[in-house]
Order: sequence, then C-alpha cells, then structure tokens
Amino acid sequence: MGLRNRNSFREKKCFFVTTSCYKHIKVLEDDFCKLIVANSLNFVAVKYKISILGYVIMPNHLHALFYFNEENKLSETMRDLKKFCAFEVRKYLEATGNFLINYIRVEHGKQVFKVWNDRFDDVWIGNRELLEIKLEYIHQNPLQSHWSLSEYPEDYNYSSTAFYLGIKNDFIKLTDYRDIFD
Repeated sequence: MGLRNRNSFREKKCFFVTTSCYKHIKVLEDDFCKLIVANSLNFVAVKYKISILGYVIMPNHLHALFYFNEENKLSETMRDLKKFCAFEVRKYLEATGNFLINYIRVEHGKQVFKVWNDRFDDVWIGNRELLEIKLEYIHQNPLQSHWSLSEYPEDYNYSSTAFYLGIKNDFIKLTDYRDIFD
C-alpha cells in the first residue's frame, strides 16, 4: 500500500476512509464476515488510539470515520485492519465451504487469496460540516437503490446510524463526533 502523498497529512487527525473488497466481490455479505470487520475495527481503534466516529460495513466495502487521538498512523491502521480481516474471512469461507473462496483465490507469488483491493481511499476531515456530510453518506449507503439493504438507515445493523439515534450499538465502540468537533 503506497502512501500516495499521505506523509503531508501526518499531523491531521480525522479521516473518512473507504476500502473495497477484491474485484468488488461481495465477500462481506455474510453477517459473520461483517462481525470479523467489526472486531478488527475495535482492535485497531485500541491499538492505534483511534476514536471511531462512524462506519458502515457493506457487502463489498467499508466506510469509516477515524479520529487519531495521538499519532496519525492511518496506513498502519488500514494495513492491520485489512490483514486481520483477510485472514479471518478466508478462514471462515474455507471452513463453511462458501463458493466465494474460489473468487478470491489469486495465487500470485506468496499470496494465495485476496479479500481486499490493494489500496484504500481517504479524505482528510478538517471541520464539522464535512464530517457531517460524510457521516450522512455513510448512513445512507445501505439505502441506495442498488443495495436496498434496509428501508431506514437505523434498520441496517452494520452502521453507526443507530448509535447517533440513541439506540444501543454493540458491534463497534463509537465516539460521538460532537464530543470532538464543537
């Protein structure tokens, strides 16, 4: 994963991050795979001292809002998140005999399976207004016509929408962005 000019943003704290599954295959469609991603998000949040301000885990991609409370280690965070998820998702697909295992087999050098695309996209969030735009996008993602994963944003279990509506969310430890961006 190249830095793609990320060093110039090392002092920045908040980012909207997107990463997609290999060839946009719906590897995360199964709820167990979404839980693997949730667990990985919780792990990297502790390891890198990140407040997660919002997220949505979609069948073939992930959006998240990260706030680095200490040093910005975005590249390391994404490396660890994707590596852990890839290993666990592959293990799960193999154990359950899921047909998707055949679509993520690549056998390129030492790599035999590929769950994620190599890169990730990030946008620096420098103010509350931009953060709210990205959070709204995250929360509306499952409702897009090509997904139609729920009728209402709060009905989609793998998103931070319910948290912001005061409904309990047990998947990912979240921080309310209003505690950081006044």
